Amino acid sequence: MNLTTTYLGKKLENPLVASASPLARSLDNIRRLEDAGASAIVLFSLFEEEILHETRELDHYLTYGTESYAEALSYLPEPEEFYLGPDEYLEHIRRAKNAVSIPIIGSLNGVSPGGWINYARKIEATGADAIELNLRYGDQLIEQ
Repeated sequence: MNLTTTYLGKKLENPLVASASPLARSLDNIRRLEDAGASAIVLFSLFEEEILHETRELDHYLTYGTESYAEALSYLPEPEEFYLGPDEYLEHIRRAKNAVSIPIIGSLNGVSPGGWINYARKIEATGADAIELNLRYGDQLIEQ
């Protein structure tokens, strides 16, 4: 029986796609999912609001008290000079892509109009085969 299908423009051997879950946090589990017949894997989600929280927190600690002493005004680099983001998530995508031969799909939850685009580009740059995008405005979840 031929079960091939197309999903997100990718030809898959079957319609079994492992959805975003904690199972995809481990490379061993990703390999097991492929061995069990999954034809693609959607990774757990990267949440824009978590990244924004980390950015604000780092900015606070980098600038706290810098106005107290004149020499401190230029002591620390500007926050924009730091790469703040989901380094571990992006590295996990890279490792997953190298561990299996099936498509690896990143997942991103955005909360601001257009704020997710920067992170989508970073996920794309890792080699992810596609990106699942969930947008949340207020109490509404809009899946893309």
